[in-house]
Amino acid sequence: MAVWVSRTLDVLLLGLCGLLVALSYYTFTLYCESFGCLGVGLLWMLWAVLAAVGWAAALVVRAWQRRRGLGSRVSGLASTALLVMGVGHLLVWLGKMVLK
Repeated sequence: MAVWVSRTLDVLLLGLCGLLVALSYYTFTLYCESFGCLGVGLLWMLWAVLAAVGWAAALVVRAWQRRRGLGSRVSGLASTALLVMGVGHLLVWLGKMVLK
């Protein structure tokens, strides 16, 4: 049972990573026009919340897997990917704020 739960959580974490990559691409291609600036800001906030919650969940899942003696490679990969994407988004946001 624990193996099945572990694999399901791994698939969900990888799905979240894929969703965040797609959402990143979408938000980076949006133009800020009049009321659209609010929409871009809301999408960035949604992305940040999903990434933070996903990263925390990946850390918890990885700790649980290691404690149970299960493979934790996928959850480790997901937590690293979420952290790298988060730092990348932070750097892009800071770059946009400096260039304004």
